[in-house]
Amino acid sequence: MLNIKYTGLRIEPTLSATNELLKEKLDLYDVVEVLNKGYDCARSKRKKNIIERCTDRKNKTIKVVVIRTISRYPDGFQEEVWRLIHVGRFTRR
Repeated sequence: MLNIKYTGLRIEPTLSATNELLKEKLDLYDVVEVLNKGYDCARSKRKKNIIERCTDRKNKTIKVVVIRTISRYPDGFQEEVWRLIHVGRFTRR
C-alpha cells in the first residue's frame, strides 16, 4: 500500500483518478507537490472538506481535487484519508 501523505493523512486515489493520473503521466508525488505549492483554483464554493488546487507548468495548468474522508476496510479498520477524486491538465489562456 502506498504511504504518500499530505498534512499527515494518506492520499488514496479513486479508480477514475488513477486513470486520469496515468493519462496525464503523473504520480502521487506530483499530486502532493500541487497540493503543497499550488494555489486555490476553485471556480465555485466547495464543501469545507474538499480542496481544489492548481499549479502552472509551462503553458499548462494542473488541477488536483481531494476530499477528506474516512476509508473503511473489510477487517473493520478505518482511517481518515485524503481521497483523490480528480486530476486534470488544461491549457492556460
